[in-house]
Amino acid sequence: PICKQGFVPIFVKDDLDPKKLVEGCAAAGIEVIEYTLRRPDAPEMIPWIKTNFPELKILVGSVLDNERMVKQLRRHHPQLLTLEELVELGVNGFVSMEIFSAETIEKYSKTHLLVPCASTCGEAYEMMGHGAHMIKFLGPDLSLVKRISQAPLHGFCSVFVTGGMNLERIPEAVSSGAVCTAAGFDLILQGQPGDIPVADIASVLKTFTVAVDSARREYHPELTELIDDSPKRWLDSLPFFHQFEDLSSD
Repeated sequence: PICKQGFVPIFVKDDLDPKKLVEGCAAAGIEVIEYTLRRPDAPEMIPWIKTNFPELKILVGSVLDNERMVKQLRRHHPQLLTLEELVELGVNGFVSMEIFSAETIEKYSKTHLLVPCASTCGEAYEMMGHGAHMIKFLGPDLSLVKRISQAPLHGFCSVFVTGGMNLERIPEAVSSGAVCTAAGFDLILQGQPGDIPVADIASVLKTFTVAVDSARREYHPELTELIDDSPKRWLDSLPFFHQFEDLSSD
């Protein structure tokens, strides 16, 4: 569902009520969310979401794949969890601001969606070669996304773009080659009152998914022509490489 959804709301560290935000996601028809370990409440909220909204796919963001480092960093960031601990909580995938090691990709790529971050085409190429499913690139500068989507690289990389992905920047990201975009609720609900009702949260979220749909219709109409077809046929229509065969539930 992450590719079809095209936009993923990110739960970042803020003062918003996370339970209300989750309810808004469900009301908007969102199937995939990213809950980051920047939030101090992550160890409690992830099980709450799994219990109360079991249909939601949870990607955990801001993860580090070095277990020793995670345990050391807990002195100052007690909410940090290792990948193995997150697996025990039943999450569906991992998103990072850093690269993943080949060992991490080999261990988890058959069971969990892996979205490491790359700062060069070489890093992206290496991690996709090891079996990562998508590569995260940071906006709003899309020059690297455009470069990695050029014809000489044969579309080897499924691109996930975060950072500055507001309604004005999403079309450019899609036209540049992004299969999926994402933004934090601090950006999604920018200018909205802190006590915004669930129905209004859902309404705002729909404007972001609609922005992706509209951009796809303009720049990649082949993605919308098969939108109601089988998941495999739709994935096969993606203009960039994907590697989801071992993740039948995703």
